[in-house]
Amino acid sequence: MCRASLRRAVASLTPILVAPLLFAATAGATTSEAAWTTYHGDATRTGNDPEAISPQAPSLAWQSPALGAPIWNQPLVVGSRVYVQNNGSSSAETVGDDVYALEAATGQIAWHASAGTPVPSSSLPCGDITPTVGIVGTPVIDPATGVLYAVADTWNGSQAQHVLEGFRISNGEKVLSTVVDPPGSDPKAILQRTALNLSGSNIVFGYGGNDGDCSDYKGAVVAVPESGAAPSYWQVPIAAPSTSGGAIWSTGGPAVDAAGNVFASTGNPDPPSGQEATTYDYSDSVVELNPALGLTGFFEPPTWQHDSNADLDLSSAAPELLPGGLVFQAGKTGVGYLIDESTLSGGAAAVFSGQVCAGAGSFGGDSYAAGVIYMPCTNGTQALSYNAAARTFTPLWQGPKDAFGPPIVSAGLVWDVASGGFSGGGTKLYGLEPASGKVRYTETLPSPVADHFASPSAGGGRVLVSTGSTVSAFQVGTVIPSAAGAAPGSTAIPLGSVARPSSTLGVLVKTKLRADRKGRVRVVLRCPPSTETCRGTVGLAALLTTHVGRGSHRRRLIVRVSMARTTFGVHRGQFALTLHLGKKARALLRRHRGKLNVSVTIALTKVSTHRVAASLSG
Repeated sequence: MCRASLRRAVASLTPILVAPLLFAATAGATTSEAAWTTYHGDATRTGNDPEAISPQAPSLAWQSPALGAPIWNQPLVVGSRVYVQNNGSSSAETVGDDVYALEAATGQIAWHASAGTPVPSSSLPCGDITPTVGIVGTPVIDPATGVLYAVADTWNGSQAQHVLEGFRISNGEKVLSTVVDPPGSDPKAILQRTALNLSGSNIVFGYGGNDGDCSDYKGAVVAVPESGAAPSYWQVPIAAPSTSGGAIWSTGGPAVDAAGNVFASTGNPDPPSGQEATTYDYSDSVVELNPALGLTGFFEPPTWQHDSNADLDLSSAAPELLPGGLVFQAGKTGVGYLIDESTLSGGAAAVFSGQVCAGAGSFGGDSYAAGVIYMPCTNGTQALSYNAAARTFTPLWQGPKDAFGPPIVSAGLVWDVASGGFSGGGTKLYGLEPASGKVRYTETLPSPVADHFASPSAGGGRVLVSTGSTVSAFQVGTVIPSAAGAAPGSTAIPLGSVARPSSTLGVLVKTKLRADRKGRVRVVLRCPPSTETCRGTVGLAALLTTHVGRGSHRRRLIVRVSMARTTFGVHRGQFALTLHLGKKARALLRRHRGKLNVSVTIALTKVSTHRVAASLSG
């Protein structure tokens, strides 16, 4: 296993080993609750909803009541509720900075809580968010603790302050409030635009400047312990003659691997008028930070100086962590890069690069499913075929020109919002064929979107869109009860597909798996009857349960914890692979007395992705 893959496999288990009392084995579990707990669904930002869904023609299931202010972030889902936060007032009144829990079946408000008073836009030096600025970046939910975290830009009548707030998802009780402005920063000069993420027990996110790059600021990454301890910061060390810049602002925000390492894209420096940036300073780059936010690696584009002085920064788009230990990154230049995680410590060169978006820019966050990268472009969603073995990508198709927003994958289709370009106000949701990009469905949104980088989310068979000051849910599939608690046997039970009906899926020949003393797990697969050969990836994850809420609101949540993953080349018929468990994965197995319910994720390139329930002993 390569260093990057091992690193991801080991540290995804850290929360389990640090706080073992939060989890128990899933013996007897029969269902898997919907969970979309962070931007694009997971810490690596795949944007892939892999739950068991039988696709159907979309229909508007509900539109929530008006929530008082425009919503600039992606709805989150845990079990039977949807969580969303508004940015600020839609009028001159300073209302907003509110967190809402909605009933996933109806859209009705279950509870709401305030994170403070938003900042009047007129009090800021520049920007394009009006008339107030409140919660902008997509929050994150820690399913182990049942707490939602959001960064609110708050106003006390004369001063602005960014505060990380934590709310119990069961009832909205506030459990954390921590000021998170970087040292030496002017809170009015920075904007918390990125989505939040989790690195172990830390909440991580980025800062950039307001639209227009006015005032002095430095791009920053922040890590805040869930315990309420003091935050850690990493700031872009902007070099003279610039004193400002390096914004970390893409809506997708930092990606986090299973070791807790943080990957962020940075923006261009801002030299004084008539001067140019000439000294490399980690601006306009991809940086890798360890969980303590120490800089451990970076990627400098070969055109750094030109791009930095032409406002062609990489940070318009977020990094995407791919199978095979590679990072995909694009930005404003119309060039996509594949970067090897294992070489970042020495200042990586791209292992492959190529034109994307037909030369246009990319803004937001990518998605990845079944060997294909789906990326947002200003001239329509772009699909790239990713070859993990050859470490290359090839353009497949480009969708409708107005499909501007970051796409996701759910119920066998690619979903994208025609967000209205940089002005927002879009009113269409597209369902695109993953193989061709052809439009299968065009749904009219009941209200225009506010965010010009609007991206859907998914859960429970629904695709969810923030539509102005409301949330709209489209039913796109029927959730099939999972086989998480089924007795393991010789026949696999598909848990879901993102590309084709179950009749075309490959088969996990035996679902009773065993790890030897060295942590080797033999997995036997059979290519689906619809294809002569197959290639792709196989991942193994433990199925653990935690409970969120209290009393009558107490609910069980199934959590998947990554244990191992491998990529395989072209095979025919039936074949065997070996997965290697790291030390902490083996420790987890021992902690559960050598028996775990697990899921095996099989991603066959250009064919399907599905999960199969199994057992693991050792």
